[in-house]
Amino acid sequence: MDKKEILQAIEKNQTIENVDISGIDLSGTDLTGGRFENVCFKGANLRGVKIRKTGFRNCDFQGAILDEVDFTQVDLRKMNFQNASLKQIKFHMTLLQDTDMRGANCSGSIFSWLPMQRVKLDRANLSNIKFEKVIMGKASLKGADFSGSRLTKVTFNGANLKGAIFKGVSFLKILFRECDLENQDFRNINFQQVNADSSNLQGAIFSGANITMSNFQNANLKKAIFDKAVGEHVMFMSADLRKAQMQSSCIPKSYFGQAKLSEADFSKADLTNCVFEGADCKLTVFKEARCQYADFSYADLRGADFTKANLVLARMHLTVEENTKWEGALKTPIRGVDKEQAEAEKWEPNI
Repeated sequence: MDKKEILQAIEKNQTIENVDISGIDLSGTDLTGGRFENVCFKGANLRGVKIRKTGFRNCDFQGAILDEVDFTQVDLRKMNFQNASLKQIKFHMTLLQDTDMRGANCSGSIFSWLPMQRVKLDRANLSNIKFEKVIMGKASLKGADFSGSRLTKVTFNGANLKGAIFKGVSFLKILFRECDLENQDFRNINFQQVNADSSNLQGAIFSGANITMSNFQNANLKKAIFDKAVGEHVMFMSADLRKAQMQSSCIPKSYFGQAKLSEADFSKADLTNCVFEGADCKLTVFKEARCQYADFSYADLRGADFTKANLVLARMHLTVEENTKWEGALKTPIRGVDKEQAEAEKWEPNI
């Protein structure tokens, strides 16, 4: 079937089905209103084609060139785009669930208002893309390259991101819940309002990153690096930050309640108004840290090092202290045990 026959079929409102047109050149062609079913477009040149109100079903676009195509509101579910060229295309309100886009080049494109659950994007080039309101739950993104992309309101819950590249990416209001992001490099990027609850971020690098209002509750952050990271109101509740490096970070008003912080290093960090209630701070280093108004109530501070730390008006209600180092620390005034509160906490009703 050639180009002329395809256009004639569209004009006659006929469905084009069960044909192999691999390698065909339809670049710039107006395919508006066409219907394609079980059509093989392997290696075809479809650059800049117009497909408004065009329908595709069970089609194969493997290795095809589809650059600069507007796929707005097109149904592409379960189709094959392996190794296809999709540069500078527009996916808006497009249906992409279960689509196979492994190895595809989507650089410079727009992905907006998309359901992409279970999509396969392993090794895909997703660089310099604008992602907005995209759902990628349970997607496979192994080795995908997001370099330089801007992601806003994107859901990755349960996605496989092993080996994905996020160099120079901007994140805003992202859901990374229960994702494997071990050893990922997020240094110097915008990581604001990201929900990484229960994710594996062991060894991840956040050096110089803006983590304002992000949520790391229950996350595995062992040996993670946050040196010079900035951001207020960061949630680290019950997170595992053992041996994490937080030197010179500026994260005031953040919450570390019940977190595992043993052997973490907060040297010269700004922890003003932070809450460490019930945290495990054994052998944690707070050298020269700014801990004004911080709340260490019920925290285990055995072996912790507060050398030259500023603890003005810090709260130390019922903390556990043994071999804790206070040399040169500014502790006057400090809020110690609240006797009335302690008595109330010990009270038990007579039964």
